[in-house]
Amino acid sequence: MVDEYVRTAASAVFSGLDRLTFKMLVETLRSEDPEAVKTAIDQLAKEKRPVAIAPLYVVSMMHPHPWVRQQAKNGLKALIADDELAKLTADKDVQESVRILIGKYGHYKK
Repeated sequence: MVDEYVRTAASAVFSGLDRLTFKMLVETLRSEDPEAVKTAIDQLAKEKRPVAIAPLYVVSMMHPHPWVRQQAKNGLKALIADDELAKLTADKDVQESVRILIGKYGHYKK
């Protein structure tokens, strides 16, 4: 019984830390520092978590630095096939596309 309690408690702590770390990565995507954003993109792509699709899509479409936008597009390729992304976002503005992506792949705030 104690063993199960410790395991459950540890799992909850690690889950909380995982969510916090993910939130920090997503928040870094807003940075004006291209290298910081690139590092966050690389980490999100490496983790291959579908909830990263919507934030990376926003960066790929709206970040002020063209190089960062291209890096986000490259990161998206690790998470979603180009044709799947195109099918979901075709003929839609960024806001509607993000709503669709969140609806299908989730959101990091959950």
